[in-house]
Amino acid sequence: MTGTVVVGGLLAAQGAAQAQSSVQVYGLLSAGIGYVSDEGSGSRTHALSGTNQNPRIGFRGQEDLGDGTKAIFVLENGFNVMTGTASQSGRLFGRQSYVGLSSNDKGTLTLGRQYEAVKDLLGPVVIASNGVHIGDNDNGYNNLRVQNAVKYVSPNISNLSFTGLYGFSENPADSNRNRVYSMGAGYKVDAFSWAVAYTKMDHPNSPDAPNGAIGNDYGSSLLIFNKSAVKGAGVDSQAIAGTGGFYNVGRTKFGALYTNVRYHYLDQSNLTLQNVDLNVNHKLTEALNLGASYFYTTGKYDVINKTPKWHQVNFQADYFLSKRTDVAITWSYQKAAGDATFARVFGFGAAGGKTQSVLIVGMRHYF
Repeated sequence: MTGTVVVGGLLAAQGAAQAQSSVQVYGLLSAGIGYVSDEGSGSRTHALSGTNQNPRIGFRGQEDLGDGTKAIFVLENGFNVMTGTASQSGRLFGRQSYVGLSSNDKGTLTLGRQYEAVKDLLGPVVIASNGVHIGDNDNGYNNLRVQNAVKYVSPNISNLSFTGLYGFSENPADSNRNRVYSMGAGYKVDAFSWAVAYTKMDHPNSPDAPNGAIGNDYGSSLLIFNKSAVKGAGVDSQAIAGTGGFYNVGRTKFGALYTNVRYHYLDQSNLTLQNVDLNVNHKLTEALNLGASYFYTTGKYDVINKTPKWHQVNFQADYFLSKRTDVAITWSYQKAAGDATFARVFGFGAAGGKTQSVLIVGMRHYF
């Protein structure tokens, strides 16, 4: 549910015409309790923010400019329900902040801090899985936004749509440092939808371009592959390519995803990760949704010749008390295999061994 303010304005043309403007205030709160079987060689219980979905409050607005064209903006803040502090490294509008133009037949052009193509087109498959690929290595869970970004999203053309984004470096001497470019395409017809996407980050969070496309959220401890396994060096580039989508059969939705992620580190070593994601969600009743998924991640370090692997399963029962309020129980189990030495379900500390399970009970409320 959103609150809406409508403002009348005057538009100069041949005569005075009234332009319609609206601003929506929206958001959600989500919190709960989580139990971890093994976190640092011991079980732990946590009070958690964002158990069902990351909390946020936002402002979304538009002004009708005529002929199917609108001026649009979004300002969206992320925060921790349990502590009241801002997320996204303390940014005021760290989730999104952009302004632009939208046309029914020409598409949408926006400028600001925005989502890249992998999140937009493939992220919904990860979200439907009720879990996150280890270390969110493919950004399916949207830990990384792109700053200084110019983004274009096409209108739907014969069931196809396209998107492209470029995030500027802001380094006057080298425009390649801390830049991002991203592109993707989606197809949707009836019960079937599919997408492909690619994102490349060059010198992300580089100290030579501190105001560039990828900010200090790249240094998050949750992103466990942002340091070389050889010398602990930072990332020179990260490239993400993937494809995935959904197929609906009655009250059941099936999802599938494949992503390939390549880290090139400053010490010239490389890591390639491949993620396979299969999920199913079934609407048992109007109020109760059931979900299950399986992840498989396999990696390859070239210099140290190691091949870590991880398996993870997720199960969720989500019950809606109303259209705006739901409670959910989620259980995730991860097993490290191959040369992987520990399990680590996203959002928690590493296990002391090769297995880790997490049980979460949480509540979400939209407004």
